[in-house]
Amino acid sequence: MKTKASKIRFLSVIWFGALAFSLCGGIASSADEPAEDKDKRSTAEDFLQLGVRPIAIGHHGVGPNQGENPALPIENTVDSVDQAYGQGARVVEVDVQLTQDGKLAVFHNDFLSDFTCLHALTLAQLQQRLPYVPELRDVLKVARRFNKQAGDDLGGILIIELKAFSPLCDPADELEQTLVSAVVPEVRKAKMADQVIFDSFSPALLYLAAQTAPEIPRELDLSGLQLLTPAQIQAITGLPVTIIDKKNSLGLTWADIGPVYRLPGYASPLQFLATGMALNARIVGGEMDFLAPAEQQQPGSGAAFVAGAHSLGLRVFADPAGSEADWDFFASLGVDAIYSVIPLGVRLQPAIPDRLFCRSLVFE
Repeated sequence: MKTKASKIRFLSVIWFGALAFSLCGGIASSADEPAEDKDKRSTAEDFLQLGVRPIAIGHHGVGPNQGENPALPIENTVDSVDQAYGQGARVVEVDVQLTQDGKLAVFHNDFLSDFTCLHALTLAQLQQRLPYVPELRDVLKVARRFNKQAGDDLGGILIIELKAFSPLCDPADELEQTLVSAVVPEVRKAKMADQVIFDSFSPALLYLAAQTAPEIPRELDLSGLQLLTPAQIQAITGLPVTIIDKKNSLGLTWADIGPVYRLPGYASPLQFLATGMALNARIVGGEMDFLAPAEQQQPGSGAAFVAGAHSLGLRVFADPAGSEADWDFFASLGVDAIYSVIPLGVRLQPAIPDRLFCRSLVFE
């Protein structure tokens, strides 16, 4: 028969184990874990299994900046990514574009301010015009360095947005496979497949990514525009909306919005979630222009969307948080991570469990 002290000890171990499981997302090690697994670097899966939220994601590095703020590095640059990790971001997101010579430039749009398409320029020509634009391999090197420095703790995770091509730069709708076929080998060559997440507003790109690299987690994003009628979109943007016959439509209705956007429409948030599930996405992302109007029009609907996604086993990321008020709004909905400026997001996120602590738990 157990003594009172042994019962207390037993209950304490159970409580402690439950706490560790909730904090570490169920990754606490067992005594017979293979030795080679104990010293592996942190992975995207570790990030997705965290039991605390919301976690800050460095948006384009330390945050959006195309040169208007001289105090910050320009977005999507090696300096911005390096600074974001250095200031404590465990996860950073960048955009990737294809150049004429098949190189991968880290840049937000697939065209420049004068509407020159990036794939009409070689990487050297692009860098002659914008010397700060890096190749994806340069950013992967930074992420890998911070991932190695973090050791067993979470760090150096990189989200790569596969940018939907504009009608201007891909009028024939023929560049998607080329982009995916260039990005995947670059990630694998850098030995970062376990540390990368693919992100896109285009389910067609994520479908191709799933076919090419099923091991890399995927995030499908939603803009508020994608839930509107063509007339509503035209009224808001001032751009003509043309329904197109998308080559890889996935059963969705796609439209070109002026020369700059090519996106699918969704009849409802439920159809969007169903599309994410059909793609075997691990994450869905909601933009402020979707979540904020939803809450304004019907209080509680944003939180209900997040809860619905969670019930399907999906993580939910929100974008963007440029202020503490933005962060608090997204956090109130129960999202798992927030694309934010750094160091603001690092300051506001909860403490992230030490994976060494999690792995050291052995129940006797």
